[in-house]
Amino acid sequence: MGLKALIVDDEKAVQGILTRFLQQYALDHGLDADIHTLQNPVEALFELTTAGEHYDIILLDVRLPRMGGDEIYHAIEQVHQDILDRILFVTGFPEDLHRNLPQHQLRILQKPFRYHQLAEMLDELVGPKHESPV
Repeated sequence: MGLKALIVDDEKAVQGILTRFLQQYALDHGLDADIHTLQNPVEALFELTTAGEHYDIILLDVRLPRMGGDEIYHAIEQVHQDILDRILFVTGFPEDLHRNLPQHQLRILQKPFRYHQLAEMLDELVGPKHESPV
């Protein structure tokens, strides 16, 4: 079984950390990791609206050039609502989300974070369908 993830962040360093943490999470749970990264939010929106259902988890930064994570979320909400529960915002600015998406129940991992914090969020997001056999 595998874990397919999309990381949308304009910082290569953050992409690298998230990739390593996801690989570790997959290893800890006996899963294969299939991790894709995008820096460009317009490309990310296209990917999510055309193939978003193929991802188990979407790690989305909030402050991105040209289009913010909240704008991507709004656009997906209009065309692909069934993947909204796969989104985990990874941000140092959670107040942006509370201000721009006040009526939504969002999963937010605040930067800086540690591996165990991400792992707990992943357990909530992908837990039951990706439990490793005992």
